[in-house]
Amino acid sequence: MNNTYQHANEIEERYFALDIESLKQHDEGFKTAYDGGSGYELTIKLMDLFVICPRKCQRKQQYKRLVNYLASKGITLSIISRKHDKNESRQLK
Repeated sequence: MNNTYQHANEIEERYFALDIESLKQHDEGFKTAYDGGSGYELTIKLMDLFVICPRKCQRKQQYKRLVNYLASKGITLSIISRKHDKNESRQLK
């Protein structure tokens, strides 16, 4: 079972290699945490993440697998979207 998990993790690592490199170039703290295996929290706007790590469409759901992979490495990727911000503002009124 552990061997299966390790294999799946290696596949995820290859799958997200370009995203990881782009995030390392964007944020020095992320680079240090990822390379050192330490915890880190990166909060980023969806539109900025879309430029750094392009997807077919600009939606938070497109990054769910990346968020889960990074969480397994102890890194929290929090994505802020304008739609979420608008809904939050409405709730506060």
